[in-house]
Amino acid sequence: MNTANSIKKYIPAASHDWLLPFYDPFVKLLGAEGARKKLLDQAAIQPGFRILDVGCGTGSFAILIKRLHPAVDVIGLDPDPKALVRAKRKAERALISIRLNQGFADELPYKNRTFDRVFSTFMFHHIPVDKKERCYTRFGEC
Repeated sequence: MNTANSIKKYIPAASHDWLLPFYDPFVKLLGAEGARKKLLDQAAIQPGFRILDVGCGTGSFAILIKRLHPAVDVIGLDPDPKALVRAKRKAERALISIRLNQGFADELPYKNRTFDRVFSTFMFHHIPVDKKERCYTRFGEC
């Protein structure tokens, strides 16, 4: 984990740390899984692809990607260490191997052209308006 990132402020997945255990059931109730599956269908993922899930939170989408496409390398990135702990536990319980990194969307810690596909679901509302353009630009460099 990058200590510089841990000093930077972020909004937790459910806006408050104490709501984190309720995040997955709430998002599922809203139909997120169906939306995520549609997104994956459009992505034309191939074996051997490297996939980045920016703002992976509790890891649901990263785990789904790996479950549906076991021959890809999936990395989840999120600034919230508590959400990443939850994501790690979920992946281990599902026997899914994904890599989880702590970091921010506007300061991606990867070299350009590292990934074949970059996803971000249900997180852009967490990014301050003045940083959104930088995030879009960085995603294009992945």
